[in-house]
Amino acid sequence: MRTESIVLADVMNKTRQLTELYLNLLKNADPYQVYEVDGKKLNSILWIKAHLSVTENWLLLRSTGGEAIRIPWAKQFGIGSVVPAKEEYPAQDEIDAVFKEVHQNAISFISTIADDKLDTVNATGFEFAGENSTRSVIIHAIRHEGTHSGHLGWLCKLNGIKTI
Repeated sequence: MRTESIVLADVMNKTRQLTELYLNLLKNADPYQVYEVDGKKLNSILWIKAHLSVTENWLLLRSTGGEAIRIPWAKQFGIGSVVPAKEEYPAQDEIDAVFKEVHQNAISFISTIADDKLDTVNATGFEFAGENSTRSVIIHAIRHEGTHSGHLGWLCKLNGIKTI
């Protein structure tokens, strides 16, 4: 039976597939490049990937009651963080591995959440759009991923890469 949790996990997974498509298109671009548009600095490719790893871990594992992964560099890429200098990043393969592991664990876990638990207060108590349910934290994670996927789309354009 397709539960609401399975549908939410599928939507998150489909959103990640778009992120991965853009990351694949950007594979030959400088992952540390910070572009500036109208005086505003955009996040680098690698910052976005690390940030998505950290936030998916927090939103879809920690905030839903799952087992979050310990990420030593989480604060570097959390809410309100700034793009670090190239030498301050963790190794790119470490970011890649955490990106994959967190997502696999998150999709596996949220697809098992009972529908009635979706209405309960999320484990961190954070509010998203005025709601603090487990469902709202999953929906926020989907929107958050999609937003940063769009940022990767902009980076494709800035690198002269066609996306369609």
